[in-house]
Amino acid sequence: MPLASKITMTYLKNTFSVITLFLICLCGPSSLAQSTDNILVKLVTMDPEVGSTLGSEDMLYVLVHYESDISLRFQAIAMRDGAVLDVGAIKNPAALHAVGTGKALVWVGYTNPTHIDAVQVIVLDEKWREIYRTTKKADVTWQGVAAVEPRKPAAWVESLIKTERRKMDFLYDPSPKKYGALFDIVFFLTIASIPAYILLQLHMLWRYKYRWKELAAIPLFPYMIVAFYTLVGLDIETSLMVTFLFRYTPLALLYLICLWLAKRFWQHKLPPPKLYKPPKA
Repeated sequence: MPLASKITMTYLKNTFSVITLFLICLCGPSSLAQSTDNILVKLVTMDPEVGSTLGSEDMLYVLVHYESDISLRFQAIAMRDGAVLDVGAIKNPAALHAVGTGKALVWVGYTNPTHIDAVQVIVLDEKWREIYRTTKKADVTWQGVAAVEPRKPAAWVESLIKTERRKMDFLYDPSPKKYGALFDIVFFLTIASIPAYILLQLHMLWRYKYRWKELAAIPLFPYMIVAFYTLVGLDIETSLMVTFLFRYTPLALLYLICLWLAKRFWQHKLPPPKLYKPPKA
């Protein structure tokens, strides 16, 4: 083999070795963090039992036993027919659990009528990276309204609730859950949309005439329905009222802005409204 070819082959082998070593160093810690070889998580029991019907203030609790050589977090989600049910869900905060053998408590509840057939626990590491999931069958229904008599949880639930609260309040979490900048932007825009909507709605109802005023009044109908339910004494959960306010108001504001733009650029292109003229005698 010519000398030039030998030098080229040697150079390519060394380059390939360096790249391989770099990829191992780069991916090694991440792969190790996601390994489940030394992690054992078992869903032991639930409270209440399968087939129960709960009120909107009641939770489905799951007892978790774990063995791990890394710190873990646990988050409960509920499912039906394999689909995750997030609407109206109340989930446990994923506290950090220490290395070793221990117990954890996770829970999920719903503020709206919901039926689930399985509860799933997401196992995360200290930095909120998902390791794996484990599922337990459940047949539980939430009525969507508060129960006449609040259900008393099992003794083991009350004990573990206190333990979970101590972990959240007093134990240092090196990687607390952080919301991104996008979440902050959306939150502040939602807050700002409420006074902006009120001002723009009043302005349009006062200044617009004919068909434009009718179009501007459309966003008021959902608010009128909610006000009617409140005035006649029908119980509406406070959490649902707040959710409606924060989700619907930005959409109503967006509609009014589009209407304002349409009037500004297209009103001269539309035919004038036909006024009623009484017949001649």
